[in-house]
Amino acid sequence: MVSLRKMLYPTDLSPYSKIVLSFLGDLKEVGVEEIGVLFVVNTSKLSTVSGGFDVGKYIELEEKRAEEEMPKIVSLIESEGIRAKVLKPYPSGNPVTEITKASNSYDFIAIGARGRSIFKEILLGSVSEGVIRRSPIPVYVFKSKVEENEFGVKCYKPCERLFERILVAYDFSNHSRKCLEYAKAIAQRAKSEIVVLHADEDDSCKIDNLESVEKKLGDLNLRVKTLKICGSPAKMILKKQKELNASTIFVGSRGLGLGKALILGSVSDPVVRMSEVPVFVCKVRVDER
Repeated sequence: MVSLRKMLYPTDLSPYSKIVLSFLGDLKEVGVEEIGVLFVVNTSKLSTVSGGFDVGKYIELEEKRAEEEMPKIVSLIESEGIRAKVLKPYPSGNPVTEITKASNSYDFIAIGARGRSIFKEILLGSVSEGVIRRSPIPVYVFKSKVEENEFGVKCYKPCERLFERILVAYDFSNHSRKCLEYAKAIAQRAKSEIVVLHADEDDSCKIDNLESVEKKLGDLNLRVKTLKICGSPAKMILKKQKELNASTIFVGSRGLGLGKALILGSVSDPVVRMSEVPVFVCKVRVDER
């Protein structure tokens, strides 16, 4: 049984990370009851700074900045009827390491990442990418429409309703089956439509396999459609997201297991990087494979 009750929300207090907060109502609707808010003082980037830099002072200023911003974040979360817990003391170090460490008691991580700017650059942040690679639990990557000018950065929601139409990348692996479990649980709560997409370059999947998936979901009175396409899976997922106006993508990610860092697969990697809507990256533990 999947759960989305407890969410870890790492934030660097940037406009990119705060886009997650614009979907609090949607997240509550599908079962989020508690959000752990984590701010990490990023000292890993100081390794390239020349001598004479006061690290202690830097940490002090960053902690002060967080103290000023946290009440606003907590107030916004609690206004949606969700419990907020600020994780203190604020850790210092590598954000990827600290986020992964803090995720142990949570069901999933929701993290903001830079999307495509007005210059159409691919700008998935290194922290977001690192968290996806190393996290043992699902990671929900929130993209935003970005405008950059001389006055700074402005971020916009990539979709109005997060779970309006869920596109599930499905290849019959344990990873994609787990993805479908999450999508099913969410769709039951949010009355979402699920689109199950199987894309394969060699066209090896039999259509009756997908019909079986569609029947099982239909028996739960869910709105569902299945699509089978021949082509590059990553390209087809991104293409169909736009054609169908899917509000979010669910995709599986394989892991190395045995205590090694989890890595993105050949499909989930470009999907996360190129998608213009939020991407839920599902992980499967070694004992679930």
